[in-house]
Amino acid sequence: MASKRCTVDDVARAAHVSSMTVSRAMNGMPGLGAETRKRVLEAAERLGYRPSKVARALASRRTSTLGIVLPDMTNPFFAILAKAATDVARSVRKSVFIMNTDEDPALEIAAIDSLHGEEIAGVIVVGSRLPEAKLLEAVSSFRSAVLVNRDCSGPGLGCVNVEDREGAAMAIEYLASTGRRRIGLVAGPRMATGARRRIAGYRDGLERRSLPYEPSLVERCVPTIEGGAVATRELVARARGIDAILAYNDLVAIGVLRALEEAGLSVPGDIAVMGTDDMPYAALVKPALSTVRADIPRLGADAMRLLLALGGEGELVAYPPQQPRIVIREST
Repeated sequence: MASKRCTVDDVARAAHVSSMTVSRAMNGMPGLGAETRKRVLEAAERLGYRPSKVARALASRRTSTLGIVLPDMTNPFFAILAKAATDVARSVRKSVFIMNTDEDPALEIAAIDSLHGEEIAGVIVVGSRLPEAKLLEAVSSFRSAVLVNRDCSGPGLGCVNVEDREGAAMAIEYLASTGRRRIGLVAGPRMATGARRRIAGYRDGLERRSLPYEPSLVERCVPTIEGGAVATRELVARARGIDAILAYNDLVAIGVLRALEEAGLSVPGDIAVMGTDDMPYAALVKPALSTVRADIPRLGADAMRLLLALGGEGELVAYPPQQPRIVIREST
């Protein structure tokens, strides 16, 4: 029986380093101390490690495999984005390896590390939950990387964004224009960049309409249907007289609708509800959901085109932040 081929992970364990560090050392990339590089190379020699054809392709930027890291692949926003990105990759004969992190920063680091261990040429990281320094460190081993909905820059690094802050401000202005005065926000997880942007936009919109900002009208949530329902129960119990709610995303907004129905409150009669993203089912729920629309397929396609361009396979285009728009349906 043939012996098992030595892998990057085997070398990493022998040298007591990460698989990303092994790939850096083997590819002569900067950022490693002389002692660490020496230890990795000696371990590789001792174990008989030989870089694969994929690794050699990576060194010359001809690998056919790319990676996408998603916070939650059950969320339609991320599934739609990933499909659009994969369609672009397939059109130029690239394969895509997709990793799911379940909104867990530790799993996100492990996923990025795993992709590098598989010698993926470039990676798209969507809605990262990592602090900026850790995120930049994690993607630094790839020759090219694109971050979706993060503001970072560096060699071989690009970003594709939606103007979440302005979208939230537009939503609050619209709700105020219909006579709503105590507008709540179900704000999403603290570690999400989109949540921070939406809170800032929420405050912008209130200020534009000369409405006071009340911290008691903001409730954090897990970005799921159940998370939206739990947060809404807390918000309604605490904030008497609330007459509108802006939700972190459309999944959360459906949870908001569920909790309000349970409480015997009518939408939009008692409380208006607005989501974010305009996922396909937003128009199918009852009442049909008003929302802040983003072009999700375009976001994914732009991210993949940028990744390919950063890897030397396509024209480099600077994609301006996508401008959202308000879609009015029955819930407002």
